[in-house]
Amino acid sequence: MTALSTRERDRRAQRVFFVVMAVVMAGADVWLHFHAGVIRPSAFWVPTVVGLVYGAVVWPLGLRQESRRWPNLVGAGFLGGFLVLIATKTFSPYAWFLAVVIGTLLFQAALPPKRPAARVTARLPLTDVRPWTGSGVTATAVEHPFGKGRTKPAVALTTQDGATAFLVVELASFFDGEAAIAESANGEQLTFLTRKGVAAKSSILDDATPGMADGTLFLHSAKDESRPSAVFSDDDAAAFEQWVRTLPED
Repeated sequence: MTALSTRERDRRAQRVFFVVMAVVMAGADVWLHFHAGVIRPSAFWVPTVVGLVYGAVVWPLGLRQESRRWPNLVGAGFLGGFLVLIATKTFSPYAWFLAVVIGTLLFQAALPPKRPAARVTARLPLTDVRPWTGSGVTATAVEHPFGKGRTKPAVALTTQDGATAFLVVELASFFDGEAAIAESANGEQLTFLTRKGVAAKSSILDDATPGMADGTLFLHSAKDESRPSAVFSDDDAAAFEQWVRTLPED
């Protein structure tokens, strides 16, 4: 039986946590129903059923859209429904609020975002992995100190601004879409790996990349914040990601 990576164990633990939280909130919802003076069953069940559908269908679909407008709309619908129920006093606003949260938690537990299959911890020594070079970047698989007497697989990157290192788990999380920006390991030259369009307008990362096409992969170092350390071509970005995915995370 192969061992799961740290990230995969964390994902499973998160799904269990979502289920536990949903059960706790369901208990709180029922308690409020019987202790808040709500008599009519419809005052509880109507917002509960509608809220579960909203939380399990509308909310996740809105959050998973690329447009930033959709998350704002579903959030406004959630809060707007809560405020309307408070004002009209027709149905329980607390049943609506908790049902939306419960529905969202159960959806996330049952259908988490699709990710590449987890890599197992069994692996070849990092010394057997050949360096990768492209777009002015040289990447080498290394062991990086992590805590007292421990090491973790890392990628040493050399660019025009010098050398730095990223933990493999951070790069893997970035390429899996779990993080929008990857940051270099503690004790290394501060460097970020990200894509154009992720950082907020007028941020350092955005100001350093004028005219760059959205989605372009680049490195940015604190050594010179006026420009990127390296800009990956589309082919090199795909090749570097594939190279990172061959490395063990733990």
